[in-house]
Amino acid sequence: MTYVLKAVCDTLIPRVPATAGDSAEAATLLSLSASDSGIDTIAAAVIPMLAPHVQDKIATTLGALGDDFAGAAEDERVRRWRDALSDPRTFPGAIILQSTVLAMFYTGPDEDAKNPAWPAIGYPGPLLPTPSEAEFPKTLRTITAGDDLTADAIVVGSGAGGGVAAARLAEAGLRVLVLEKGSYRNEPDLPQLEALSFPNLYLGGGFLWSASASVGLLAGSTVGGGTTVNSMACLPTPDYVVEEWRQRGMRGLDDFDEHVRAVMERINAKPSNTVHNHVNQILIRGFEAAGLAWATLARNARDDESRYCGECNAGCLRGCKQSTMKTFLQDASDDGARLLPNCDVREILHDQGRASGVRAKVGDREVEVRAPVVVVAAGALASPALLLASGIGGPEVGNNLHVHPSYFMSGVFDSDVRGWEGQILTSVSHDYEHVAGEHGFVVEAAPMGLGFWTALTPWHDGESHKREQLRLRHVSGVWGFARDHGSGRVELGPDGMPLIHWDLDDEVDLQVVRRCHVELAKLLRAAGAREIFTFLPGDPRWREGEDFDEFVAVLSKLEGPDVLTLSAHQSGTCATGTVVDGEGQLFDVKGVYVADASALPTAPGVNPMVSIEAYAAKTAGHIVAALRSPGR
Repeated sequence: MTYVLKAVCDTLIPRVPATAGDSAEAATLLSLSASDSGIDTIAAAVIPMLAPHVQDKIATTLGALGDDFAGAAEDERVRRWRDALSDPRTFPGAIILQSTVLAMFYTGPDEDAKNPAWPAIGYPGPLLPTPSEAEFPKTLRTITAGDDLTADAIVVGSGAGGGVAAARLAEAGLRVLVLEKGSYRNEPDLPQLEALSFPNLYLGGGFLWSASASVGLLAGSTVGGGTTVNSMACLPTPDYVVEEWRQRGMRGLDDFDEHVRAVMERINAKPSNTVHNHVNQILIRGFEAAGLAWATLARNARDDESRYCGECNAGCLRGCKQSTMKTFLQDASDDGARLLPNCDVREILHDQGRASGVRAKVGDREVEVRAPVVVVAAGALASPALLLASGIGGPEVGNNLHVHPSYFMSGVFDSDVRGWEGQILTSVSHDYEHVAGEHGFVVEAAPMGLGFWTALTPWHDGESHKREQLRLRHVSGVWGFARDHGSGRVELGPDGMPLIHWDLDDEVDLQVVRRCHVELAKLLRAAGAREIFTFLPGDPRWREGEDFDEFVAVLSKLEGPDVLTLSAHQSGTCATGTVVDGEGQLFDVKGVYVADASALPTAPGVNPMVSIEAYAAKTAGHIVAALRSPGR
C-alpha cells in the first residue's frame, strides 16, 4: 500500500506549472509535490499511530482505489479520489487522510523552522522566540511513580474540571494527587507551530474523528488540559441552561452565579485585555451592518496584555493565558497538592461499592494509587471511557454526548486580513441563541490556524487547492457554535481510547445548522466579502455579481451528509441524573465523583471553560461537605 499512499499524497499535492502572473514565491509552492517534501514518508509513519478504527477506514479507502491507482494518469487519479470522497463507504478514510496530508504539507517545518509554502501564502512562521527555562521555570509540585502515591483524594485530569477541583480540595486541607495523562509542558516547551504542538497537546495527537467521520473533535491532553490550548473566550453559563440543569436534578445551583464570578475573577477574565484583530474587526463590521447586537469577549489574560500573538491553540509562550496551569493548579500546588504527569489512568478501583483508588500506567510501569475519593475529570471523551473500562457508572455511561458543533464560513476580502495574527476570539453575538426553541447558535470570529484552514478547504484537484491557499491571507473566517439538541455516544475502543459516534440527524439540529449557514453568509456579505465559501464537502460558493438568494437557498436545504462538523467542546457523557447524582457522585460507587463537562446534562451553548470550572468548584464543595459529614 506504500506506493498507493505516495500516489494519493501526490494527487492531493501535485507539481503544478506556474503561469506568467505567478510570483517567485507562488512558483515555488506550485512546483512542490507532497513527495518532494517527504509527506508520503511522514504519512506512512503517522498512520500506524492512529486509532485502530481510523487505520481501518484509511485502509478501506486505499484498498478501494486499487493497486493500479499509482500508475494511472493524473486526471484519472483525481477522478478516483473525488469518487472516494463522495462514496459513503470510503469517505471517512478519504477525508481523514486528505486533511492529514494537507495539514502536514502546509505546516510541517524544516530544521530551520521554515516551510517553502509559507512565503507564497504570507505566513510568517513563529512570531516569538522560544523563552528560556530561567524566564519560565516549572512551579507545580511534581512527583514520580516511585514516590509516595497515597492521598485523600485523587483527581484524574488537570483541565478546567480537574484543576479547579484539585484547588478546592487542597484548600480544604485534603492531601490531593493530580494524575494527568499528558505531559507537563510550560512556555519553553510550547512551539508555536501546529505540526509540532498538536501531537503533544491534544488527545490522540490532534483531531479525533467519529466512527463515520461526521465530526472531527479536538480535546486537550496536557497539564492544564483544554485550558492550555483554548482560545481564551470566557462566557458565563446562560441562565436558561442553569435552569435546565436544575430540572435534571443538579443540586447546589442557588449560588452557581457566585461560582462563576469566583472563577472569572481567579482567571482574570475581563474584556479590558482584548484587542480585535482583522478577522474580528471584519466580523464586527458585519454585525453592525446587519443590525445585530455584539459584545467584546472577556479573555483570561494577564492585565495589560494585548500582545499580537495568535498562537493560543498551540499553547501560550508568554505566560499571558491564565490557564489552570497558571491559576488553580498553582493554587493546589501551593496548598500541598502533588502532580504526576504522563500518568495514564486505566481503571478506577472500588470495593463493596466504595472507591479505593486507581490503577494507572506511567511509562512502562504499572502503579496503584490508593485514596477513598476519586474525582474523574478527564474530559467528556476520556472520562466515560475510563468508567467503561472500570465497569462502573451504569448503563448510561457514554450516552448523551453533546459536541457543541461548530460550522465555518469564509469570506474573501480585498484587504490583507492575515487571519492567523492577533487575538483569536474577541467578539460575539448572541442574537441567534434561540432560533429553534432553546437551541440556536452564537457567532464568533473563527481561529485561522494555517493547518486547520488548508486541511479543510474543499479539494477538487491539486492545482485549484494550491491556488486557493495563495489567497488565504485575504480570507476572514466566522463560525457559529450550535447548542446541539440531539446527541451521540462514546464507547471504549479496542485501544482503550474513546470511540465516538455522532451524526447530524436530529431535526432540531438540522434546522439550526441551516439557519446558521444562512446567517453567517449574510454577515460576511454585509462585511464586504467579494466571495463566500464554506467547509461543506459540496463546496457551495457565492461570488460578487452572482445571485446571493440562490446561494442562500442551497444553504437553507442542507442535510446531514452535506455538512462537515467540527467540535472543540464536548459534554454530557456522564450526565447528572443518569450517571451521577445531583452532587456529582456516581450512583453505583460512593466516593467516585465526576467534575468535568461530562457531568453536564445539557450543552452549555457557549464556550464552556467557565461553566466547567464553576461546576467543578460546586462539586468540590459537595465532596468536602460529604467528607466532613459522612453520615449525611
